Amino acid sequence: MLAADNWCLKVEDKIYGPYSSSQLKKFAHEGRLAAWSLISPAGANRWREAQEENAFAQFFGKQTADNDSQKQKFGRREEGAESKKVDKDNDADLGASNFILIFDVVSAAASRVETAILALGPGFKIAENVWTVSCQHTAIGVRNAIAPYLLPRDSIFIVDATKGRSSWQNYPPEQHAKLTAAWVKAKK
Repeated sequence: MLAADNWCLKVEDKIYGPYSSSQLKKFAHEGRLAAWSLISPAGANRWREAQEENAFAQFFGKQTADNDSQKQKFGRREEGAESKKVDKDNDADLGASNFILIFDVVSAAASRVETAILALGPGFKIAENVWTVSCQHTAIGVRNAIAPYLLPRDSIFIVDATKGRSSWQNYPPEQHAKLTAAWVKAKK
């Protein structure tokens, strides 16, 4: 099985690769990978333009796959009254939240997940497979932004430390039930 950090290129119905993310980034800097070049994770049959993959969008003049004018609304905090409020005790803007992300991925996928995390906003690595990031997404929005970079067996747990919310994916039934009991039922 190929590692999750492997990508293939499709040029005139011919497939080349696999290449690592760092190789493709080098190709982009050299002008050998264009924004419209079709790429796909190795082993997948989902071809997209390189500029549409969050891992490479920055090399083609895009901040992420979504520009401000066409940002996805699902999973983002509304621009309404709540995000404009100011916490009188902390005098901080409540629009952005601080998240803790804990994921269990194979080492080859870690760089792809890290790239997706940093595309969300300012963040840094706290420990092996533990990150913090600040952005205006909800916990579900953060999970949905990172999920495309995970393999089906990779698990992730996200805590919105500002709002006391959480989201998770790919945990076995027993762990899922325990997480639900701790995080969902406790809120009621």
